[in-house]
Amino acid sequence: MPADAGQIQSWSYDSRANRLVFSTSSGVQPRAQLIFNPTRLVIDLPGTTLGSAASSRMIGTEVAEVRLGQFNSQTARIVIELSPGYVIDPQQVVVQGETPTQWTVQLPTPERGETPTAIAPSPSAPPASAATLPVNGAGTRLENVRVTPDGFFIRTTGEAASVDVDQGSQAITVDFSNTVLSSQVIADLPVNRYGVGSLTFSQLDTSPPTARVIMNLNQSGMEWQASASSGGVVLLPRNRALAQELDQLPSDLSEVPAQVSPSSGSLSTIQAIALQDGETQLLIRADGPIRPTSQWDAASGSYQITVAGAQLAERISGPQLSANSPLVRVRVRQATADTVVIQVEPAPGTQLGNLNQLSSQLAALPINRSDQAISVPPPNTPGSSGTALGVQNREGRVVVVIDPGHGGRDPGAVGRGGIQEKDIVLSISNQVASLLEQQGIMVVMTRRDDREVDLQPRVSMAEQANADLFVSIHANAISLSRPEVNGAETYYYSDAGLRLARVIHDSMLGTGIRDRGIRQARFYVLVNTSMPAVLLETGFVTGEEDARLLADPAFRTRMAEAIANGIAQYVRQNF
Repeated sequence: MPADAGQIQSWSYDSRANRLVFSTSSGVQPRAQLIFNPTRLVIDLPGTTLGSAASSRMIGTEVAEVRLGQFNSQTARIVIELSPGYVIDPQQVVVQGETPTQWTVQLPTPERGETPTAIAPSPSAPPASAATLPVNGAGTRLENVRVTPDGFFIRTTGEAASVDVDQGSQAITVDFSNTVLSSQVIADLPVNRYGVGSLTFSQLDTSPPTARVIMNLNQSGMEWQASASSGGVVLLPRNRALAQELDQLPSDLSEVPAQVSPSSGSLSTIQAIALQDGETQLLIRADGPIRPTSQWDAASGSYQITVAGAQLAERISGPQLSANSPLVRVRVRQATADTVVIQVEPAPGTQLGNLNQLSSQLAALPINRSDQAISVPPPNTPGSSGTALGVQNREGRVVVVIDPGHGGRDPGAVGRGGIQEKDIVLSISNQVASLLEQQGIMVVMTRRDDREVDLQPRVSMAEQANADLFVSIHANAISLSRPEVNGAETYYYSDAGLRLARVIHDSMLGTGIRDRGIRQARFYVLVNTSMPAVLLETGFVTGEEDARLLADPAFRTRMAEAIANGIAQYVRQNF
C-alpha cells in the first residue's frame, strides 16, 4: 500500500433520511454500483484503507445492514445492503462530494419489488476453488463452454450429461436434464463461430432441474448434433464444410489500429486488445499463433492472462475505459522478451468467464455484469490533489488543464533502470504548470502528487473548469528488447486538437528528441473533452536514448519549458 494512502475516518447512516455520510483522511473519487441478489449498493474507495472505522452496523426494516471491508489492498468498500424484497431505483441514487474528503450518499426510499435475476454472481472478486459436486439435487453441473476447431465443447462435472436437441430454423435448443448451471456461466455469450451468433444459457424451473443452451443461428436451417464425451458434451455441425464457410471471426478490434512491429524470430505480435460486442468480451488478437493461459492473481486481485512466445506491437494499449465500463483497468506489459502479461481488473458486479481460444490468433475473455453503474461526479469543492482546483475567478484569463498520466498504484510504463512513467510525467507537468502560471495562464491540474485518478474524473475536471485547452502528458514504452525505438509523439482527435498538437509538438522537438510524428487517436481523454485536447508522449522509457534523457532532471526541465512555450504560443495565436 502506498505510504500516502488515505483512510476512512468516520461514517454514519441516517435511516430516517436514507443517507450515508463518510469522511476520508485524503481525497478520493468513489465508484458506485447497484448489485442484485441480494440488492446492495457498493461504494468502492480507490487508494483508501479502512483505518479504525467500525466495520458494520445493523440498520432496520428496509436497509438491513451497512458494512465496511477491504476489497483489495488498495481499495476500501462500503456496502449498503437492502432487506429481502426491497429495491431502489439506481437513477435516484446520488453520490456527492462536499469536499474531496467529505462524501454523502443519498438513497431513495426503498420499495418492495422484484430484483433482476442473473446467471452470473455479482461480486468481482476471484472465484473460490470450484467444487466439483453438483448442487440443488442435480447430478450434473454445467461449468463452461469452449470453442474448438470444429464446434463447441460444453464442460460438465458430476454425472455424465444427458442431452436433448431440438432443431429450429433460427435457433437450436439443447436441454441438459438433471443439470444446474455453474455460477461462472455467462448468461448470453457472443461467439460468432460456425454460423452461430451467440449461446444463451438459462436454468429451467423443472424437477429434476434442466439447464438449457440455445444456439442462436446466423444462418437459418443449420443442423447440429450433440454427443457426450469425457467431461462434457461436444456440439458439432452436421454440415462442417458449410459451418467453416460461415465462420465469423471478429475484426477491427481496436479503435486505433496498432502499428505492428517486425517479428522477432518466431514470436507472435499482439496487435490489439479491445472490448467488443457491447463490452461483453475482451478480445486479444495477434498476427500469429498464440496459446494464452489465465489465472486469478491473489496479490493484485486481478485476472492475469499470460501469452508466452509473444511480443507487443509497437503502439498498443489496453481498451479505453469509461467510468461505467465493466472493467476498472486493463494493464498490458511485456513481462519478458518473449512473454506478454495482461491484467484485467473487473468492476464491482462484473463476472469474468473462462478464456476462450476462438482461433489460433484470437482469444476472448467473456464479461458479464449483473449490476447497474451509478455516476459519481468529482467533488464540488476545490482544494485537494486529485480533484479540479476550481476556477472561481477567471478574470478573462485562459484556463489550461494539465493532466499528468497515471499515478498512485498505476505506475504507467516502467522502463530502463526501473524508471516509472508516473514519476517522470508528474515532474514535467508540475513544471509546465508553474511556467504557465508565471505567464498569467490559469492552470488546473488533474493531480499534483502521486495519486490515482480515473479517466472520467480527469475529463470532468476539465469540463467543470470550463477549460480552454486540455494537455495530457505521458511517457511512451515498448518492449525492453527494442532499445532503438525513441522519440516524441503527439496525439489529437479533433481538428482543433490537431492545431494545438502541431504547435506543441514542434516546440518539443526543440529539445533534440527524435520526431515520431503527430497522430490521430481515440484516447478517452481526447474523445470526451469538448475543448482542444492533445496527449503528449515525451519519449520512450524503454528506449536507450530516451530513458537516459527522461531520467535526467535537467532534460525534464527542458521538456517542460518546450511544452509550456508551445501552449503559450498557441494561446497568443488564438485567444
